[in-house]
Amino acid sequence: MTPFSISYKEEEDLTLIREFFEGSKVALNHLINRHQRFIYNLALKFLGDRDEAADLTQEVLISLVSKLDKFKGNSSFRTWLYRMVYNQFIDTRRKRPEKSVVSFEEYGDFLDNAYNDKEMTLQEQEDNEKAIDWTRNKCLTGALICLDRQQRMVFILGAIFNLKSSVAAEILEVTPENFRKQLQRAKDDLFRFMEDKCGLINVAAPCRCQKKTKGYIQDGIVSPETIQFYSQFTDSIASVVESKNREIDHLITNTYLYLFTQQPYETKKDNEVKSRHILNDPAVLQLFQLS
Repeated sequence: MTPFSISYKEEEDLTLIREFFEGSKVALNHLINRHQRFIYNLALKFLGDRDEAADLTQEVLISLVSKLDKFKGNSSFRTWLYRMVYNQFIDTRRKRPEKSVVSFEEYGDFLDNAYNDKEMTLQEQEDNEKAIDWTRNKCLTGALICLDRQQRMVFILGAIFNLKSSVAAEILEVTPENFRKQLQRAKDDLFRFMEDKCGLINVAAPCRCQKKTKGYIQDGIVSPETIQFYSQFTDSIASVVESKNREIDHLITNTYLYLFTQQPYETKKDNEVKSRHILNDPAVLQLFQLS
């Protein structure tokens, strides 16, 4: 379940907020846990780096705690929270992955030239299936980061996590029509690049996951430790996002979106530890008189 699932109940958040202001640290912990994993996965898609995503998630959680007394109920809590998430993502300082992937043109040059002389036998591809999955997801992340931050966030919300345009528009404070236009522009830019470069989309395109993987293995970029860590994830984004509204969209963009929605929906254990640190921070305890 995500905070945008049909089963999400706003009343549960509001009850936890009320209990929090009555002095319950446990209620605040439950509130954070209801949203932490989704925020982390938004950050992971936005930045493409687990450590950077964990840090950004931590910054958002701190903002949640410090600004919770400013929630007046003029909008739903979910809208209020994810509007804050959106603004913090857009305004955060430029992160390391964004500095390494500058534009579609430069990223395309890399894909055209890196490791394209490498070959894997069918047996090697079978033996290195998880490593190839890792490479594919890193490549998709690089393509996503080529979008500017606004386009990237719109695509993540509207295409990957399948938020209804009315819900996403309220978070971004635009009209649903404007959100749909922004989403279509982001899809056009990203899918045009994938059509030109990705062999999974277009057999005539130059890039092949297995070739890149073999080069990464030889250069030590992909290691058994990397694959062991990556293999622990069992949920895909598609498995936690309702697909009810995808049918029409998929008639046009099914192959493209399938690649993104089959990526892992991850849990970062470090975030759970960090959230407990927030709850035990003396300043937080004193500010909210938590027990």
